[in-house]
Amino acid sequence: MENMSARMRRITNDWEQIKKDFAGHRNIIVAPIGPLPPEKYHVTYFINGIYLLPDGRIETLGRHEVEITLHAEYPRYKPICKILTPIWHPNFRDGQICIGDIWGAGESLTDIIINIGDMIQYKSWNSYSPLSAEAAQWAMENRHLFPVGNINLHIADYASAKDEVDIELFEDKGAVIQRDSPESTDTDTVQCVDGEMQTSAAAGNEKQTENDFEISAEELAGIEFIPIAQRMQNVSQPGTAKDKKVNFKTILVKGVMWALIGALLGFGISEFADKNITSDANVAKLAGHPELEQYYEYREKISTAFEEIDSRFQNYCKENDMDPDGNTSMQTWMSSMSLEDQKLVADYIDLSDKEEEALFDAYLEFGGTEDEFGDMIAGITRLGTGLWSAFIALFIGLLLGIGEGVFYGSKEKTVKYALIGAGVSLAVGFFSGYLAQWMYSGMITDRASDFAAAFVRGMGWALMGLGIGVAIGLIKPEKKRMLFCALGGLVGAFIGGFLFNYVCDIIPNDIVARGAAIVIMGILIGVGVGLLEQFSKQAWLKVIRGDFEGKEYLVFAGTTSIGNNGKNTIVLFKDKLVAPHHCDIVLENNRYILTDQGSPLGTVVNGMKIQRHVLKQGDAIAVGNSVLVFNTK
Repeated sequence: MENMSARMRRITNDWEQIKKDFAGHRNIIVAPIGPLPPEKYHVTYFINGIYLLPDGRIETLGRHEVEITLHAEYPRYKPICKILTPIWHPNFRDGQICIGDIWGAGESLTDIIINIGDMIQYKSWNSYSPLSAEAAQWAMENRHLFPVGNINLHIADYASAKDEVDIELFEDKGAVIQRDSPESTDTDTVQCVDGEMQTSAAAGNEKQTENDFEISAEELAGIEFIPIAQRMQNVSQPGTAKDKKVNFKTILVKGVMWALIGALLGFGISEFADKNITSDANVAKLAGHPELEQYYEYREKISTAFEEIDSRFQNYCKENDMDPDGNTSMQTWMSSMSLEDQKLVADYIDLSDKEEEALFDAYLEFGGTEDEFGDMIAGITRLGTGLWSAFIALFIGLLLGIGEGVFYGSKEKTVKYALIGAGVSLAVGFFSGYLAQWMYSGMITDRASDFAAAFVRGMGWALMGLGIGVAIGLIKPEKKRMLFCALGGLVGAFIGGFLFNYVCDIIPNDIVARGAAIVIMGILIGVGVGLLEQFSKQAWLKVIRGDFEGKEYLVFAGTTSIGNNGKNTIVLFKDKLVAPHHCDIVLENNRYILTDQGSPLGTVVNGMKIQRHVLKQGDAIAVGNSVLVFNTK
């Protein structure tokens, strides 16, 4: 450094100090521009500031870009500091930053960077000699809101308080000023007046580090704060970040919640349809056999009458401490039943006789053989089960598709995914229900064990779950993802179907029991599809800063686009600083390539603006006001 000019020695010292102070800093990324030692820096702050919308509303911004240029007269004169992102502050205007209150030739560049951050947070501001009079007036009227951020920027993970780099001062002629005695406690106060610098003597060297104002979330009407509890980890050292492979929050939000809503809707609609659309009588007419309509109507009435008689018998046994399955219990009840009970039994017998007559009349009108007539009735039963299953699958698939679109933030794709989920699930749901009833009636006999009956029902429902899983897999058609989604739906639905009979034994009400079993199946399908999708993922992005903090997005084969337009794969629609089509991640030769798409603020990886970058495990990608960490399997 002996042959260096005083200016270059100062710039070199600044660079060495910055490397020490900002290595691993959680809230400030300082990137050099040009050859080293740099004479220009790009500084990214991840702290809260505010800016003014055209309609007069105040919005919070959690990412700020500042450019610092060390011109030819530095450090004799203050560096040129420009802010590249929107801000509403008395000491900022049209990109200019007034650093007069914090500037002095003895101030290190580190101090300037940190003090600008404090200004952004409104921990430090000057409304008496502002660059922006409007912002100053607003700040004076709303000083109770400040600071809008309270991050201590002097703390960095790897910065050292000792072994500081010495900052040299020099005279106009370039001679270094020797500092053998402590510096004077007298300082100059520098103010910005219409963009010009003015100085006045001030006694004492106390510096106000923050305003004496406290702020609560309730006071910030109209201002939405971006959470900063989770911060970017070691952004200056890419490739070291770790993330859990299974994100249970994603499984819950993307799979279980929507599948549960779909199951509840499907159950409700299917129960309504069973009375009005998919009843046996309506299905018989739909199948072209209206002659069976009266038979099915009588059968439904018989079923209702039997449930009432059985309920009264069970209550009688309970009141008289009798075993309902005892050999003499029914006989005892019938010998002592009331007149009302006797009428119920008589009506039941009368309806049974009418049912037999209606069935015989239908057989005569059918004109075929007895076996053909039996096959026709069995076919109607299978058709009814298929329609019931289709309603359940339709709504589970529909809601899972909606959940997929909502999760990725695209209204257009929500409609598309919902149609895919609903269409495929409807078709496969009908087929699986029809096939399940055929299997159930063919494999189950009167002597079948409870386990056998539960297993066969589980197999039938598994087909429906398989179809729903395939439908969700088709939304993002990758072989491995489709396989895992289908497998998840199959396993979840099998468990739900297997438990159906056992749930019915526990819950005496058939409707409630059906509802419980369907809800269990829906939840398990959501868990199965979501969990196995997590196992199938090869690459993903996790948001660690921004409106979608904690959210996880899969990166697919081909192109994964990021922007705030609904046509993108990943839509950060709340982030106003994200461009409509901000950047793309493309899988090329087993490498994930990140390419900026001409966004105004650019795409930043690990603190450096990039045009094209090969992503590595742990890379921190800053787009707009959001930071996403890239992870691979």
